[in-house]
Amino acid sequence: MTDIKTNINKLITKTHFGVYGRIVKNGKILLIKKARGPYTGLYDLPGGSQEKGESLLETLKREIMEETGCKVVRVENERFKSIIFSDFTIASGEKGVLQHEAILYDVEIEGKPKTKGDGLDSNGAVWLDIRNLTAENSTPYVLIAANKPLIAVADENDETISTHLRGTPMKANRYPMIAAVLLFNSKGNLILQKIASHKKWGGLWTYSAAGHVDAGEDYIIAAQRELKEELGINAEFNREVASFPIIREGIKIAFHHVFIAHSNDKTIPDKREIAEVREVSLHDLKREITKNPEHFFDGFLTALKYYLNNFSS
Repeated sequence: MTDIKTNINKLITKTHFGVYGRIVKNGKILLIKKARGPYTGLYDLPGGSQEKGESLLETLKREIMEETGCKVVRVENERFKSIIFSDFTIASGEKGVLQHEAILYDVEIEGKPKTKGDGLDSNGAVWLDIRNLTAENSTPYVLIAANKPLIAVADENDETISTHLRGTPMKANRYPMIAAVLLFNSKGNLILQKIASHKKWGGLWTYSAAGHVDAGEDYIIAAQRELKEELGINAEFNREVASFPIIREGIKIAFHHVFIAHSNDKTIPDKREIAEVREVSLHDLKREITKNPEHFFDGFLTALKYYLNNFSS
């Protein structure tokens, strides 16, 4: 058995905790332009660090007043997020990696936001159309607050290094992080899905569930989420089958981490992602693969080989 371990990210050069407000109205979000720190020059959520003796809500209200000039009149939907951000330069001139943990709230305000900076963190507040937010002009937390599809990415050593907005070009030496699940039932049969025809690799049989690690997730949390989203199955698991890079034509393109799960619950496939779901015995599956390997996604075949060599009796 391979135990799942939480690796300490040795690349981190700075850590920060803050409290921030998501203020949205008529398709626009209230942001500040950062004047200093790792996010200098980017739009950010109003908020910041706690002062001694403050509660989270006291910090939120004070920071929003200082940075926007507006009074908080309603707060709801508290949630915790933690991301890695690497696109900045530290004082030494070298590239830095920020571990940024935050409490986010949905907030209503009253008053007109001030456009002049506070002389500290902000160069002024502004309402921006959510459609105009990009990874080039906004911090990761702005993109999260705007419900943009932000994923975690790894460096060449499979270490979480930054975030990335899906659907945009990825920087060199950055790799998508894919979490996958092999789901077995009590008969020992494996649940497979066929990828929907409109998706990349459409028509191929693959993992029970798989997908990108979202910003702020680790591999196992992403695997549990994908299993729930794609098959409607809640399962806890503590075995990792394998972790490996996907290499095509000699070029590394992604990292896969694959976990084992067990459940007899009925699957509820997400028809937007999946064309078909079936269960198959390992004996029949090996025979199918020998006869028609082209019917299967190559990453799944690699993971299955790891499983058969290390876990299957």
